[in-house]
Amino acid sequence: MADRNLAVGVALALALGVAALLVALIQSLPKPAAEAPQPPKPKIVLVPVDFVLQSPQVDQLVSSLTRLTQRNDVAGLVLVINSPGGTVSGTEALYTALRGLNKSKYAVVTGLAASGAYYVAVAADKIYATPSSWVGSIGVIAVLWPEEYLYDIPDYIYTTGPLKYYGKDLMDYYNDIERVRLNFVEAVLRGRSGRIKTDPAVFETAAVFTADQALEMGLIDEIGGLFDAVADMAKALGLREYSVVHINEVVNASSRQSGSAAWRVSLSQLLNSTPVPMFYIYPAALQVDVRTDGRRNATLPTSPAEKPYVVLDMAHNNMVPRGFIEVLRAELAARGHALVAATSELRLTELLGNATALVVVNPTAPFSRDAVVAVVNATARGVRVVYFYDMRASAIITISGVSYIAPYSAFAAFDPLLMYFNMSGLRAVYNFTAGGDSYLRNWQFVVVEPRGNWRLLRDVKRLVLFSPSAVAANVQYRLTARGYVFGYGEGNYTVAAQSGNFLFVGSVRSFTPYFITQGDNWQLFRNIADWLTEPREIKKAAKPPTSGVIYVSG
Repeated sequence: MADRNLAVGVALALALGVAALLVALIQSLPKPAAEAPQPPKPKIVLVPVDFVLQSPQVDQLVSSLTRLTQRNDVAGLVLVINSPGGTVSGTEALYTALRGLNKSKYAVVTGLAASGAYYVAVAADKIYATPSSWVGSIGVIAVLWPEEYLYDIPDYIYTTGPLKYYGKDLMDYYNDIERVRLNFVEAVLRGRSGRIKTDPAVFETAAVFTADQALEMGLIDEIGGLFDAVADMAKALGLREYSVVHINEVVNASSRQSGSAAWRVSLSQLLNSTPVPMFYIYPAALQVDVRTDGRRNATLPTSPAEKPYVVLDMAHNNMVPRGFIEVLRAELAARGHALVAATSELRLTELLGNATALVVVNPTAPFSRDAVVAVVNATARGVRVVYFYDMRASAIITISGVSYIAPYSAFAAFDPLLMYFNMSGLRAVYNFTAGGDSYLRNWQFVVVEPRGNWRLLRDVKRLVLFSPSAVAANVQYRLTARGYVFGYGEGNYTVAAQSGNFLFVGSVRSFTPYFITQGDNWQLFRNIADWLTEPREIKKAAKPPTSGVIYVSG
């Protein structure tokens, strides 16, 4: 028994010794090195551009993009665009930041890439668009009321140069707008180099195009969505494993860089966001609400002086630009005539009794039955009437005590007066050209070279009319312009017509300061003033006209 116990003890001791030896051996072995940290997966960063391009949103986004340039884990970025554009300064700031970014860049249009938004898109290496997206609107909108240039510098302002107050001449300003447009076009041609498949004149009309049209023209590369762009970028960069992240996750932004998506923006708010009133923006996104600073339309005497006079109709809420009144008064004064305002139809009827002529400009309320009779009877006695009709001319209107600057087209009335002389006003006429190195080649200026022996065209060789309005007329004497009218197409349109002592002229803005100096515009206006005031027999009105003269039963 003792021998057995001894054997067990020896075996146990040997086992414990072997175990201790094994533990010591294991502890003496070199420990394996710690596992090296894996490099982060390359990132494809999504950058939403879904706001009106202006400060401060653009400034915030540019700041974030600047931080991306310092990130080695960012392989590329995909712009997700749904925007109407914005200010020139905001657009070009974002575009230049993207052009300078040392990363691969793709863009995906998910609804709208218009104007400045498309300008930004062409900074990308490749552009995609979802099937129903709109792309284009390659052009500029500038906001500057011509009347602003009619106010002289107040005497309490002293400047060291003649253009310090205004900055530049109005027509030079228009030329600058064309230069800004060229910057946009050049960016498109540079960004889409070798891929444009159409004459640039096609997209220089500033039209918007559907995705399939844009693809056919070469304005985009593929019809597809976000994940198409991401997958193609990863393949082009040779990425097998990568992560897709929002830009705010990369730059640790506490809030969205892009702000809320607002597709309509107040024009007055946009004007306050930039020192230069030029915009790369889709017009449908604008809410036009330009208010004046309390300035009023021109006021005129309402009682005739002891001299021949011409009546200016102000009885029909007429939208008369101040500059037009300035030119008209000067031309009449040079011919010994005063300009007297008729502020009611009753006063209009009274003044026509001894007037030489009547001038009607853009009435927003139709002539009543009795007022029509008064005018028709006056022309029968020898009083001459000129009816200026300009759908685009703007003037001050007051609504609920607030004054706005608005175009006549927003308030034009279907006036029965024109119908009595076999005339009816239509829409504005344009030349519809695309591009140009001068404002005179802008699509809004219509050049007319008159022909014929109409006395009102004496010494008039070339007119440069700013979007004249057309008239349908059955008369002998007329001025015809070749142009384009929205809704009617291209053709020859009558922009001035004479029926006896009644004259229609389809422009107002063309006879205001700056515009009147273009071509022979001033000569035409002088001819009109001569026609209104020339000596002739004017029969006295026998009695106040009554509506029965014209309107009879049956």
